[in-house]
Amino acid sequence: MGRFFNIDNPVWRFIGNIADMFLLSLLWYLCCLPVFTMGAGSTAMYYVTLKLTRNQEGYTWRDFRHAFRSNFKPATLIWLLFLAVALILGADIYWSLFSGGSMSMMFLPAFGVLILLYLLNLFFIFPLLARCDNTVKALLKMNFALSLRNFLPLLSAIIMTAAIFLVGLFVFWPLLLIAPGLSAYLNSYLYNRILEKYGLNLPNMTD
Repeated sequence: MGRFFNIDNPVWRFIGNIADMFLLSLLWYLCCLPVFTMGAGSTAMYYVTLKLTRNQEGYTWRDFRHAFRSNFKPATLIWLLFLAVALILGADIYWSLFSGGSMSMMFLPAFGVLILLYLLNLFFIFPLLARCDNTVKALLKMNFALSLRNFLPLLSAIIMTAAIFLVGLFVFWPLLLIAPGLSAYLNSYLYNRILEKYGLNLPNMTD
């Protein structure tokens, strides 16, 4: 009976992880409400999950708040840049689909490639920011290079995230309560392997 109440018991560790995923998801959803803070919220969420998947457990709320504050300016600038690119891509795709010209339809494959490149960079930039202390320009360059070099792992992360949210939306809605935190946690195993491969074990991960 004593083993059951041991905090290292797999059951309690699982319950603790679910609680962390719920708290992270709640914090991320709250950060999405003002829209412009979504980048800082994503960076803070990955700061926590990158540590969790390296067995550097801490206090979820404290670590989230620390990462949110310390990365707010670069994360917000990066997010607004990505948001602007998304709006431009969306407008171009809308024009191609509804302009009615045959010439415009020829651009759709190119838009498909651009969207894929956009998603690869979007999915990796905030984990990279959570792990690295650098200028926005340097981070964007580094992110683009690493995204291309690690195409398959990042594509797997995109598919995994989409699958979790789709299951939550159309099959089992309670999954949405932990979907952001769960997807970030699972993806962090991939991201840590990528980052460690390039020696990106920098000081802000040891706070």
